Amino acid sequence: MIVLQGTPLCNLNCSYCDLSPVSRKLSHRMPISMIGTLFSQIKQLGLLADEVSIVWHSGEPLSLPPDYYDEAIELILALNSDGPGMPARITFDFQTNATLIDYKWCEFFHRHRDHLRLGVSCDGPRELHDPLRVNWSGRGSHAQTVRGMDLLAERGIAFNAIAVVTAETLAQPQEFIDFFLARADVLTDFHFNILANHADGGPQIGYSRDDTQKYAEFYRAMLSLAQSAEGSKLPVRNFSQTLGRIRAATGPDAPDFVRLGTAPLRQLNCDARGEITTFYAGLNAEFLADLYGDGKGLSLGNIEKQTLAEMLGGDKLERMMDDFGKSHRHCALSCDYYALCPGGFELTQLVENGDFASGETTECVIHVKTLTDAVATFVSDQLRQPA
Repeated sequence: MIVLQGTPLCNLNCSYCDLSPVSRKLSHRMPISMIGTLFSQIKQLGLLADEVSIVWHSGEPLSLPPDYYDEAIELILALNSDGPGMPARITFDFQTNATLIDYKWCEFFHRHRDHLRLGVSCDGPRELHDPLRVNWSGRGSHAQTVRGMDLLAERGIAFNAIAVVTAETLAQPQEFIDFFLARADVLTDFHFNILANHADGGPQIGYSRDDTQKYAEFYRAMLSLAQSAEGSKLPVRNFSQTLGRIRAATGPDAPDFVRLGTAPLRQLNCDARGEITTFYAGLNAEFLADLYGDGKGLSLGNIEKQTLAEMLGGDKLERMMDDFGKSHRHCALSCDYYALCPGGFELTQLVENGDFASGETTECVIHVKTLTDAVATFVSDQLRQPA
């Protein structure tokens, strides 16, 4: 996965956004030449996998015009085909709030349909969506988002949906999933998102271990509602991925999901200024800025000032890998759910517990343990029912 921040600019001011309000008002864009430099160096270093997902994210990508992405896509595909060896199979992913979608954007999506996937961020019906997904004037964005989704459906453009779960969502699972089931014909799949910033998310999106039972009930309700939806075939990614890990972990040659999920260079992120991070999608240089003593957080460097080879040959990446390794080894020895965990909680361990090798976090309990138990119990109950 290569995550590119075309621009940090966003036309919405969602209260739970990872980007600061200041950064979301910045209108600078990633130069096309920077995209070419980064992709060329990735290819020259032999880092391209057989399949590569290039994700436009972190800011509202549709704040930039379609011709920006026409040029970027054309350049990437040309560089991918150039030189020795088989080119990678590249997919371009766009994650949008859908409020800016018009006929020109639909034409763009059609134009690149052979190698493009589209995701829409929508938190469900208006009463769940509008309190937190607001514009810069504080007004809800639901009507504009639904208008964009309807236009995609009208033009036959399939997309997936991602929805953030709030305290109100937990209390209204039926209304929540019904909104997406009504659009199952145009949705490729659906993912509900339990945010990571549980400690400072406020009453709507904050949670603690004391809320475990609430989330267990929500997961059970969602499983039951998705299963009982007559005639609907809407994959819920949270459940399909969890079930996939359960099956894989109990089979021969079980993968180490934790280490695979955060393997260095499996994901490479470049923000609009050229800062490069890895391990997680969307890390920014301001997060844990002083962790490695250079004021740049988990940034490996800037692609306009250093080559990627220089970044990968430095000692900072080695120190980061060592810290993540401490987390992995501790979890492997101490957690009964390790074989089923998708990983991605290393920095949460540091922030919440003060150490990489510190074990369980609130995220682990809510995101992994409670969800895994709910899926395993649901499947077991289904298997016990008479045919």
